[in-house]
Amino acid sequence: MAKAPARNKRRADRVIAFIECLTVPSGEGAGGPFWLRPWQKRFIRKIYEPTDRKTGNRLVRRAIFSVARKNGKTALIAALVLAHLIGPESELNGEIYSAANEREQAAITFKVAAQIVRADPELLALVNIVDSTKTMTAMQTGSVYRAISAEAGSKHGQNASVVIYDELAQAKRRDLYDVLDTSFGARAEPLMIVISTQSNDPQHIMSQLLDDGLSANDPTTVAELYAVPDDADPWDERNWKLANPALGDFRSLADVRAKASQARRLPSFEPAFRNLYLNQRADARSPLIPRAEWLACRSDEPGGLLRGAERVYLGLDLSGTTDLTALVGVSAEDGVRVQAWHWKPADLLDDHQVRDRTPYAEWRRLGWLETPPGRAIDYGWVAERIGEIHADYEVVGLAFDRWRIESLLKELRTVGVDAWIDGKDDPIYGGLRLVPWGQGFRDMAPAIDALEAAILSREFQHDGNLALQACFASAHALTDPAGNRKLDKTATRFRIDGAVATAMAVGLRARDSAVVEDDAPQLIIL
Repeated sequence: MAKAPARNKRRADRVIAFIECLTVPSGEGAGGPFWLRPWQKRFIRKIYEPTDRKTGNRLVRRAIFSVARKNGKTALIAALVLAHLIGPESELNGEIYSAANEREQAAITFKVAAQIVRADPELLALVNIVDSTKTMTAMQTGSVYRAISAEAGSKHGQNASVVIYDELAQAKRRDLYDVLDTSFGARAEPLMIVISTQSNDPQHIMSQLLDDGLSANDPTTVAELYAVPDDADPWDERNWKLANPALGDFRSLADVRAKASQARRLPSFEPAFRNLYLNQRADARSPLIPRAEWLACRSDEPGGLLRGAERVYLGLDLSGTTDLTALVGVSAEDGVRVQAWHWKPADLLDDHQVRDRTPYAEWRRLGWLETPPGRAIDYGWVAERIGEIHADYEVVGLAFDRWRIESLLKELRTVGVDAWIDGKDDPIYGGLRLVPWGQGFRDMAPAIDALEAAILSREFQHDGNLALQACFASAHALTDPAGNRKLDKTATRFRIDGAVATAMAVGLRARDSAVVEDDAPQLIIL
């Protein structure tokens, strides 16, 4: 068992004491001392107390602090910058950087740091401030602080001693982080601090850093997370402080109430509220189907909603060999009752559960996910299940994406399912009718319109399938200039296969219904 690191409380005490001697430049408490709250002090102690027993140097090299918006991040960043520039953590010829994704955000951090210095004549005598280049120089040590933004191409060749990255979760690319993370050179005590809300993407660099820090496997990395759990009531004010430690202090409760009220009235604002104000891994963009609309379509009927031998439409979205494959059935009549089947390779379940931060094992336990053995989706297994479903129900048609369908057709024939492709093959009596369904605007736009109409009218009923719910939570629509929509698989790393399969099944149901109506005999009155 590894030995616990030594603690250097005096080092952390010096950092805290220095910051609390600074002057609040504006806003709440302007002109007064910079009093750190207990939760801020705890984070500082996590960084500066652990000590390498062999060298005596600070042990922590990377610190992640994740909290909802407007909890004093910028002021804390500015104070830490000054602690390393002219405070107890200063060194000869140090290079300190505050990084942000946008020039404006970088300028704000620099502005606050400069305001703090200018509010104290003693500090101002120690620092040369150049506003045009967002730079400060400590005249006694030669250390330099600079605020930079995400033009990573110009940042090579630096020898950073400290980097503090603001709102890393909003970075569209990780270039700036990677450049700065490799810029520490031969520094004895390099330090990277990230202060940000969460990213909705489990593969984003912010999510990876936070998950790694929370795992506590590396003593050189620490993390603090303030977030409302995903399954907690987002409208219960008692939960808000879990993501907003400054709530009721310098974080306005009235402001959070106003944002919550707006999100409840306008479902399209709910994802942003969850991400920015509750610090949940929710996409700040509005999904195709808002969460409130989805939950309102939950049926109270126990078990599957499709009944044996009834007429149904199916939609199939085949994955690659390692990810989620989805088949969704919808009733042909009597409302739009939905049932879904999902498959994922059993041998990859644990790894992908960590990678995607998705509870695949729990879904399997609840019956929402089937896990064929192996490390790849066995299309023979999928074909057998489709054959069983075809035998249990009267399948009017199965809409499919053309990608990989030849492999599935081969397996269907192997397991004895007579299948024919609509518009290509002669119909087979009692066989499985397969209908090609493009993923572009032409086919998906009417399918999405039909799906949305069914949900808004509450004809759509689902059984609470958590795998399907997760797919819809991540499904976003791409719109062309004519207003047509299709599901955008490139907009998220999360799986949306179940949502795609549902849209195809509902779309085929609507298309067939329209054909029947057009072919119906007309009554002519002479």
